Formats: sequence, structure tokens, C-alpha cells
Amino acid sequence: MLKTFIGGIAVGLANIIPGVSGGTMMVVLGMFNKVMNSIDGLFSRHNKNRLEDFKFLFVLGIGAVLGLVVFAKVLEICFANYPTQTMFCFVGMVAFSIPSLVKTEMKDDRFSPIPFAVGCAIIFGLMFLAPENKELVLTTFPDIDPVYLITMVFLGLIAGGAMFMPGVSGSMILLIIGKYYLFKSLLANVTSFQMDIILPLGFMAVGIILGIILCGKLLKFLLANYHGMTINFILGLVVASSIVLIPISANYDVFTIVTSALALLLGGVIVLLLEKLA
Repeated sequence: MLKTFIGGIAVGLANIIPGVSGGTMMVVLGMFNKVMNSIDGLFSRHNKNRLEDFKFLFVLGIGAVLGLVVFAKVLEICFANYPTQTMFCFVGMVAFSIPSLVKTEMKDDRFSPIPFAVGCAIIFGLMFLAPENKELVLTTFPDIDPVYLITMVFLGLIAGGAMFMPGVSGSMILLIIGKYYLFKSLLANVTSFQMDIILPLGFMAVGIILGIILCGKLLKFLLANYHGMTINFILGLVVASSIVLIPISANYDVFTIVTSALALLLGGVIVLLLEKLA
């Protein structure tokens, strides 16, 4: 259970980073299939291991929530002081996860250029639609009303489904639709236990759970019936994600180049350590 808890923290960390996929992190940790099977098992009529599936998902979920909340605060500090280096660390994490994806999921599948290209095109398209960077810290939040809370459920539904799919970042989807900074700032301030923070996050959590369940069932079906095409599509998502995260518009001097290279290697080392843990 300790490995599951630590894995959940890693998945939570990934999900708060735009462009880094929680699903990819599950692949790296060797937990992807188990998570899918456990979600499916919770709703299977004749599953004798339902309690074990629930325990596994519960521990994973607690770790993910902890990772989300803690790293939301850390992320504010990193972006405020070392934005370029932080992004290169994320690039390293995504890029170094590609060999693990190929090794674990493409053992008997050939490379298919069309689904791979479609996966790349989706990520490049999402990045093209993404708005310009804004302030990462919000100090005021919307007033609570039914429309706002229902909107948070739908945001959770979208983000939850994206979080579960390898290569697709739920945070990037929220960034594209202009809600990432709200989500991250709500998480960063959750320990204040203010109602205008706790209540919206609670409604979003409901949507996230529904999104994970629906996406989990869809992916299970696709992998069971179209495994090769699905994995090549996911590979395209991951490869493109490692490219679009590179901060092209940053001001590069000698210090920035050296520290960014070290940060990229650090991201790779983190992934390799997570693989060892798995």
C-alpha cells in the first residue's frame, strides 16, 4: 500500500502540471492497467475482489489529493523564481517516460503512423489554442451560485477524463479553456478551509470522479479491441507533449541554458526513480 500511496502522490503531482499527464505517470509506474481494472471491477456485478479494488483506488486517491494540494503551493514558488527551469524539468519527465511507454505497452504492436500522427496533431492543436500565460496566483474567487457549482462539475468531468488518459494533461485542458489558474489557486488555498474554496473543489471532485470512471471504461474497451491503434495514438500524445512544453519564448543566457539542461536531466532522473519504485 505504501507504493500505491507514493504512486498516487506522483500522479497528483503530474496532474497539476500543464502538459504532464497523470495517465502517463501511471504508465511509468506500471499502475495503468491495475487502475483501469480496479475502476471496472468496482462496477462489475460478480467481482469477488471489489473490496481490494476499492482499497487500492482509495489509497491511490488519497495520495493523488495530497500531491495536488502540496505541489500546487510548490508550483507557485517554482514558477515565480525559475519558470524556464521548471518547464524543462517537466519536459524531462514527459520525454523520459516515452521509452517506458514503448517497453510496457507496445511489446507486440507495430508502429502505426496514422494514429500516432493523430495523437500528435491533437496536442499541437491544443497548444495552438492555449491562451497566453497569465498570473499563476489568484487571490479572489468567484461568488458561489448554482451556475458556478454546476460549471465546476463539468470542468471536473473534462479534467478527470483527460487526467486518466496517458499523454493528455487535464491541467492543459483547463489552461486552454481558461480555468487552470482558478483550479490551481483553489488547491493552493484549500488549507484555509474557506467555503468559497472548499465547496467549488468538492463539486469539481464529483466531476473528476465521473470523468475518470467514464474514461476508464472507454479506454478499457479500446485497449481490448484496438490495442495497437490506441497505444500508437497515446504514444503520439506523449511525444507531442514533450515538445510543446519547451519554453520557446524564454530569454536564454548561459545560466539559464545550463540550469535548464540540469533541470531536464532532473526530470529524467525522477522518472527513472519512479520506474525503479514501480
